Amino acid sequence: MNQCTNRSYRQCSGNYLYWYDSCGSRQDVSQYCASGCYGNTCQNNYNYNYNYGYNYGNCTFHAYRLCIGNNIYWYDSCGTQQDLYQTCAGINQTCQYGQCVYQQPAPTPTYIAHYKTSCYGNDLYWYDSNSARNSPYKSCTDSNSCTVDTCASGKCSNETKCDGSTCATNSADYQKYCATNIPQCGNGTCEATLGETAETCPADCQSNQLNAISISFFAKQDATSTQWQKSVQIGENGQAYFMIAVANNGTDPVDNVTISANIPIEIISLGNVQVNGNPISGDIVTGINIGSLAATTAKTITFEGTTQAFSTSDTKQATASIRIGNQNQSDSLDITFTPGEVAGASSSDTTASAFWNFLKRWYLWILVGIVLIFLFIVVFRRLSTNA
Repeated sequence: MNQCTNRSYRQCSGNYLYWYDSCGSRQDVSQYCASGCYGNTCQNNYNYNYNYGYNYGNCTFHAYRLCIGNNIYWYDSCGTQQDLYQTCAGINQTCQYGQCVYQQPAPTPTYIAHYKTSCYGNDLYWYDSNSARNSPYKSCTDSNSCTVDTCASGKCSNETKCDGSTCATNSADYQKYCATNIPQCGNGTCEATLGETAETCPADCQSNQLNAISISFFAKQDATSTQWQKSVQIGENGQAYFMIAVANNGTDPVDNVTISANIPIEIISLGNVQVNGNPISGDIVTGINIGSLAATTAKTITFEGTTQAFSTSDTKQATASIRIGNQNQSDSLDITFTPGEVAGASSSDTTASAFWNFLKRWYLWILVGIVLIFLFIVVFRRLSTNA
């Protein structure tokens, strides 16, 4: 059993001062003596002070510790590296900020052979937890030659086509799967699997598409307002703002959607047409094509107009329409036209507007009156002075 005390004393060896244990075995370097090592002390480099320990002039011996690699060294207060303090040699140990720190090892992930299924080609395969392809899970090819067999988004799809593009019309599979599924345009059902589309069978498909579409028409007279209304009151020579909201509530996309609006003649200069906030060219009155509406999505169409002067109060209807093929659907709102009132103006705004209109009409006569009053005051003062 080792009874030797570590770092029991120090002793010179050349210009180095080494630590020795109590059994006389030399250990690590305690100090390098630049001016020589005698009497087991460095000459003229330091002296021992009972209040401050070992000093190199004004530098405190063993002031702090820093890491170099995975080793910890002493440094004096002047920043000079001194002897080795400790080596961080333990398992998962690293040297940080002058001390050995234990680093928790990252857990080893559990390997799962059959982690998920995904498409590879036209079939489904197992993939492991490392995203490597494993064994086949399912073939997406069925026994029906009249289907188009594909794999997408982790699912098999087997779409029956009875339009002659897959199986021959005189084949056994066609007789089995398609003989009772011949397209019947006009039965009220858009049978896409049988080749019916809005172009080939508008009576069924366009009607079904239109039934899935909703349209709402709103207006407001104040651009800063966030409240759209089904009835508004608008004055002359003002701005009117409109919004048409269309939504596809069905499960299939709808193509070639055209939006138009029928606005009363009191509102002119319709413009600033935008779809979902993006400007679009075209005339909203004759109709603009907003493209396609994906399933369960919506679009908003906004535009503006200016009211012209009118003399009588009246309430009229504005209508927004959506057209798909030769099918139409519409929604309307009420607009009350009030003469002598500016759209969206408050009572204070109306008063201010009347005042400015008065000034515009009579400002020349007002200026003449001011000049005459000024001249009268000047003449009166001169006459008073002469008297």
